[in-house]
Amino acid sequence: MATEVRFTDEFGAWWDGLSEVEQDRVAFTVGLLEERGVTLQQPYSSAIKGASFALRELRTQAEGDPLRTFYVFDPSRQAVLLIGGDKTGDDRFYERMIPIAERIWNEYLEETGQKKPKRK
Repeated sequence: MATEVRFTDEFGAWWDGLSEVEQDRVAFTVGLLEERGVTLQQPYSSAIKGASFALRELRTQAEGDPLRTFYVFDPSRQAVLLIGGDKTGDDRFYERMIPIAERIWNEYLEETGQKKPKRK
């Protein structure tokens, strides 16, 4: 089940700041998302609690650091990579990142003229 993967400018800016090794590792997990789509599960993908929509994360280990890519499936079932981050030593990582991902998602929906899917 191949899934189209899109990414936001915010994800692209984060990606550009990664080392080559980090990019390779993140690219691997994104490739799994392309291959498996909504069926991708742990340890590579998990749901994020506390968001106002069905936010998920790709879980990548790179050079010992836990990199996380926040993503969502848009109404047409394409995966959209919203933003990434390194949660090393950040006890408030999700508390800090969820509002950023929500803002980016709402902007994406507005820019693409899509409606926010209802949460199940």
